[in-house]
Amino acid sequence: MKFKYKIVALFVTAIVFINLGIGIYAVNSMQQKVLGAAQEKLLSDAALGNALIEQQFPGEWVVKEGALFKGTIKMNDNFEIVDKIGELTGDTVTIFQGSTRVSTNVKDEEGNRAINTQATDVVKATVLNDGETYIGKANVVGVWNQTVYQPIRNANNDVIGIWYVGIPNTIYDRLAADFRNMLILFSVVAILLASIVIWIVTDRMTKPLVMLENVTNKVAQGDLTQKIEVVKSKDEIGTLASAFERMIGNMRSALTRIANSSEEVTMGAQNISTASTSLSIGGTEQASSIEELTASINEIYEQTRVNGESVEAAISLVGSAQIKVNSGDQEMQNMILCMDDINESSRNIGKIIKVIDEIAFQTNVLALNASVEAARAGEHGKGFAVVAGEVRSLSIRTTDAVKQTSSLIEASGKNVKIGIEVANRMSEALEEIKSSMKAVENRIEAVGQASEMQTQSIHEINSGINIIAGVVHTNSATSKQTAAASEELFNQAEILKKQTSQFKLQ
Repeated sequence: MKFKYKIVALFVTAIVFINLGIGIYAVNSMQQKVLGAAQEKLLSDAALGNALIEQQFPGEWVVKEGALFKGTIKMNDNFEIVDKIGELTGDTVTIFQGSTRVSTNVKDEEGNRAINTQATDVVKATVLNDGETYIGKANVVGVWNQTVYQPIRNANNDVIGIWYVGIPNTIYDRLAADFRNMLILFSVVAILLASIVIWIVTDRMTKPLVMLENVTNKVAQGDLTQKIEVVKSKDEIGTLASAFERMIGNMRSALTRIANSSEEVTMGAQNISTASTSLSIGGTEQASSIEELTASINEIYEQTRVNGESVEAAISLVGSAQIKVNSGDQEMQNMILCMDDINESSRNIGKIIKVIDEIAFQTNVLALNASVEAARAGEHGKGFAVVAGEVRSLSIRTTDAVKQTSSLIEASGKNVKIGIEVANRMSEALEEIKSSMKAVENRIEAVGQASEMQTQSIHEINSGINIIAGVVHTNSATSKQTAAASEELFNQAEILKKQTSQFKLQ
């Protein structure tokens, strides 16, 4: 659907809805005003009817003997007064006793007066129950009327009946229908005239748009050499035409620059692709070298680790040997103490032997003296001489034994002294061994610490090389991606060149 038709349809639809709204409002407003005027007339007619009844039938309203009286006049079946008021006002008129019609000019479908018929429930509730006047639309014997129902009160102000005047709605419905038909006719004529005017105006307005449409189609086909005819209007369409002319010029310039740039991009993409390929090859070679270096460092790291374990084992062995040397040194000290005790005991034994030797010497002297005295005694001293000889013999053997024991003790003392000297020298040698082992242990610990530091350094170097290897692999992969992207860029640039070549720029 063309834009012109859309505009015409939019405006016509808007005018139709506006006229429809105005018509509905006007009809409703007219009906309300007519009904308001009718209700005012009915109130006036009701007052006029009451005045006529008061004039002709003075006195109070009263219900007696089952009938409704005004003063002394019975109102049941008194049609003269209602007919007279109806002729004067043109209304339907009714007098109710309670809610029952007892006098009325209202007739049913057969033409009979609607006597003894009932008021509607709404009227009963409003007038009889509430004692208020009912004004509005009501169904009167099957016909809708605009009505006024007023209460009839007796001398005690009690509601005993209803005074009614009304006008059939058909009159007002006919007026409303005539007004509505006239309004519809006017609206149709107005819509037709407005549609013609809108068509003419829209045709003039859309001519520049049609021209822009033709130019746009040619531009869409790639012809950017099109020129837009000068649009004299200063409205949005003229502004649009000027802006479109500028847009075509900008597109022409932009596509020219794009064509030139695509050529430069093609050349640059080729250069980047070549450089990326070279970088990728170099990265692959670097990765191979780094892998070889990593393998060598791993071997060094493994050897260093083995050395560290050997150093730890040597430290453990040196520690065990040092413990044993300390134990031997302690035993040697104990042995020296024992030898000192033996030497001291030997000296004490020597002293005892010396005492025994002195005792043996004294015994020998005493035995010699006893022998001399026994010789002097003669026969009486022979037995004593024998005893003295045995004592002297025992003393001599004791002296010999003491001398042998003393010689043995002296030899033992000399051996003990030699043993103490040897033990002291062994103790000193053990101390030197302990010092040497301590120094060896310190050296081994230093070697172990150096090995551990070397292991850590190699581990750090290995980690650094792994990082470098990762970077090299990343660079290599990036170079490959860059080469692929450059190739894709080259292809896209070629496509762009082909696309821009489809436009006619000059």
